[in-house]
Amino acid sequence: MRARKIAQAVDAKKTDEVDKLSTQSSVFAILNRLLRLASLDIIVSIGANDEIMATRNGSKPYSISQLSDGERSAILIAANVLTAPAGTLLLIDEPERHLHRSIISPLLSLLLSERPDCAFIVSTHEPLLPVDLPGSRVLLTRACVYENDKVAYYDIDFLENATEIDDDLKTTILGERRKIVFVEGGKHSLDKPLYSLLFPNTSIVAKGNCREVENAVVGIRGADELHWVKPFGLVDHDSSEPERIADLQSKGVIPLNVYSVESIYYHPKVQKLAGEKLAAVVGGDLAKKLEKANSDAIEAIRDKAEHLSARIAERSARAQVFSLLPKKGEVAAGGKRTAEIDFTKCFQVEAANIKTLIDASDFVGVLKRYPVRESRALDAIAKALNFVDRAQYEATVRNLLMDDSEAVKLARDLLGALPADLIA
Repeated sequence: MRARKIAQAVDAKKTDEVDKLSTQSSVFAILNRLLRLASLDIIVSIGANDEIMATRNGSKPYSISQLSDGERSAILIAANVLTAPAGTLLLIDEPERHLHRSIISPLLSLLLSERPDCAFIVSTHEPLLPVDLPGSRVLLTRACVYENDKVAYYDIDFLENATEIDDDLKTTILGERRKIVFVEGGKHSLDKPLYSLLFPNTSIVAKGNCREVENAVVGIRGADELHWVKPFGLVDHDSSEPERIADLQSKGVIPLNVYSVESIYYHPKVQKLAGEKLAAVVGGDLAKKLEKANSDAIEAIRDKAEHLSARIAERSARAQVFSLLPKKGEVAAGGKRTAEIDFTKCFQVEAANIKTLIDASDFVGVLKRYPVRESRALDAIAKALNFVDRAQYEATVRNLLMDDSEAVKLARDLLGALPADLIA
């Protein structure tokens, strides 16, 4: 096409047109530049007999038929886009079926920027693609509803822009359901699998720690373009002070009525349900097993009482320090603040508290306030109930929640008060 245009200009003796056309890069030059930028180390050219050839890393030219399916697809998509007439609407359907995800975004981004005179509609399951194209508008097609074998309507959400949201959050909301629950922990922690069972109509996203959960919820709530997304945050209570709890709740983050997720897995009521499931197979006196589980857990906590009370005392002391930080406007108003924090007293208060709970064999009380996973109490419970180890016990709890709606309700109740639209 390029050669034809130049030849026509020469025949017509339009020297200005010839000079103009000669300065424009050939489609092959543009194609090779884009392939290189998209991390495809291939150079495409026309060989003898007009055959399209490829070279890689200085190799001898070979036919593009010897390229991989993905490489050929990349060249075909690029060639179609680069040679389309101005004003063309191009429909690109599921490029991820042919291209690796590391190539899709850079290649399409480059092609779209190369052809601002064309319009594009891309159908994709790859949430990173619209993230990498910040000026794009996004239709999330969630469902297709049929009536009498004909399409009645589509369930679609429209995202015109989301420039105020960071890329990680944008990727999350594009790949998840309308309700998103951000929880603490990582991919392999106990939090995500448990909450996925307790809130089946939501997407559960693990964000590491409380601060990251808070930032994620606030980030989405602050974007008007995402009014169709309902973000929630669930964080461990961690013995937080009332002022901190109120601050989290105002941001849409719910501090649970438990110290950590282990407080659900190993609550005596859940122990009983899991024990019944195993006892139905192996038999034994479940009442005695539960009694032993409680006494063994209490003894394990007694061995670590000093450590556990010190951990909560540290939190208490830090909370007192942070409470001294000036609020908005206080510095300008003048004045000063002086305080003395007695670390010894903080520790003594917690040591006395945990001793009272231990002496009363109040495992639930300990579970609510102290990080029992830092003792051998959880291993002791699993062993007393005749499970091989904690992993088997925890898997049994999750299996129980899959099959028993009453168990799900019980576990939710243990979390504390939850928003009605979260559990709806």
